[in-house]
Amino acid sequence: MVVLGLAAALAETLGVGLAVLFLFALLGQGDAITESGGLLAQLLEHVQDVFGGNPTVIASVFFAIILLKALLLYTNDIVTAQVLNNVARRVRDRLHRHYVTVGYIFLQKRDHGELLNTLSTESWTVTDAFFSLSRIGVNLCAVLVFAVGLFALSWVIAVTAIICAIGVFALLRLMSRPVRRLGQDMLAANQILAERMLVSLNGMRTLRAFSKEDRMLNLFENISDRVRVLAVRTERVKALLGPIGEVASLGTLLVVALVAGQTGVGVPTVIASVLLLFRLQPHLYEIETNRLALAGMSASLRNVRAMLQTDDKPWPVEGSRQFHGLRSEIRFSDIGFTHDPRRGPSVSGISFSIPAGQTTMIAGPSGSGKTTLLNLLLRLYEPDEGAISVDGQNLSVFTRKSWLSRLAVSGQDTVLIESTVGQNIRLGRPEASDEELREVCRMVDILDDIEELPDKFDTRIGAAGLNFSGGQRQRIGLARALLCEPEVLILDEAMSALEPAREDRIRQRIAKKLPNITIVIVSHRSDTTIPANKIVRIEHGMMSTDAATPVSAGS
Repeated sequence: MVVLGLAAALAETLGVGLAVLFLFALLGQGDAITESGGLLAQLLEHVQDVFGGNPTVIASVFFAIILLKALLLYTNDIVTAQVLNNVARRVRDRLHRHYVTVGYIFLQKRDHGELLNTLSTESWTVTDAFFSLSRIGVNLCAVLVFAVGLFALSWVIAVTAIICAIGVFALLRLMSRPVRRLGQDMLAANQILAERMLVSLNGMRTLRAFSKEDRMLNLFENISDRVRVLAVRTERVKALLGPIGEVASLGTLLVVALVAGQTGVGVPTVIASVLLLFRLQPHLYEIETNRLALAGMSASLRNVRAMLQTDDKPWPVEGSRQFHGLRSEIRFSDIGFTHDPRRGPSVSGISFSIPAGQTTMIAGPSGSGKTTLLNLLLRLYEPDEGAISVDGQNLSVFTRKSWLSRLAVSGQDTVLIESTVGQNIRLGRPEASDEELREVCRMVDILDDIEELPDKFDTRIGAAGLNFSGGQRQRIGLARALLCEPEVLILDEAMSALEPAREDRIRQRIAKKLPNITIVIVSHRSDTTIPANKIVRIEHGMMSTDAATPVSAGS
């Protein structure tokens, strides 16, 4: 991009010289150029040697130079579009890869509005910054070429123009400070706006249920207006560049004309210098425009850079060995984990085992640490203390993919993605056949509900799956887990919204279909109405006094 811009600047400089030659030749004043000497006289001599002194020939060469410049600019635009879109894709992909692969606890601690704004909006800021930097490089090359041309024409005029430019740049530099502050304010406002968007879309049912539409509209419109005001202020400062540039250009030309008249510079040289200065001003203006743009983008760029850094974020332990199946047990040994050091450990000193092929229930009141243990088992977190072992091997030595491919989880609040019912259930095993899909839906009593939908399995889920009842969402999530044909099935309050008779019927079907499966039930209930071989009780992040209770076969 810079090379093409430099070539265009060279063509334009040569074109200015040829334009002056053509003008004086057309007016029959070619001798004035020869008498003034200098670069124009040398250029005229070379042109006459090669093409002759015919004004038509000179005009043709001038026109060819203009066409060459236009071709270079067109090529530069094509290359720029290709490069900028590649930059946008790479930044967007890297940010998304960080979101998908970073430690889950990092995402839990970040505001989702900020994450959305960084991925959807700030990623394009990097492209804009890259474009501004490249344009500054192109324009600096053009300024360098024009400056060399001015010095070749007259060092007096060149020095005068440089002194004037330094004064203008000093004035414009003062304008970057408010633009930088406005950029920081704009970043903060856009993050809040993105957060309000998420609240409006994801929390629509709750907001309407509590009749908070007016409050929702008021909050959104206030922050939206804040973004508008900041954007207008930023553009207002940038808009000053035009008038300042115009006044600076005219002032520079007047000073150059006065100095040229006082120092006896020839008329052809003055005309060529003025033309170069005219062509130089847009490049100087664009340099300052892009510099101010970079100042406004500085806060966004720092935000993207911070998000792309890797050494300050937790990353999952991947492991290197393949997991080939559970044979004996999963054992938690003195497990400790802390979400927030200010609140103390979430779980501490937890030790129990999950026998293979049996049903183990982890019971405890809300907030006791059950979900934390579940997330440790799913390797969303890594223990701060102790270790989880599988058949005597530390869980961390196995690759996450091979371990999780043998597990499936179904929870109380089933998250349904924006797609069809069938695609949601096939999430764990996309290659499953239609018959397998129907069989697993029949097992969890959801097939009849799906068959009554307008498009059956092709029915769109809708926003957050709110078109379905809580029990229907749980059964869809359970069908999704069972379709994976897991060796370990984790049920996190997975049937809490179902009536007892249906819950019992589904459990019996699972036991009949998968007799050797290892089941982990997470529940706030600790009674024996839920069939389990073993009950592990958790209270306040610690094992209770009767923590691990075997359940008799007849209970």
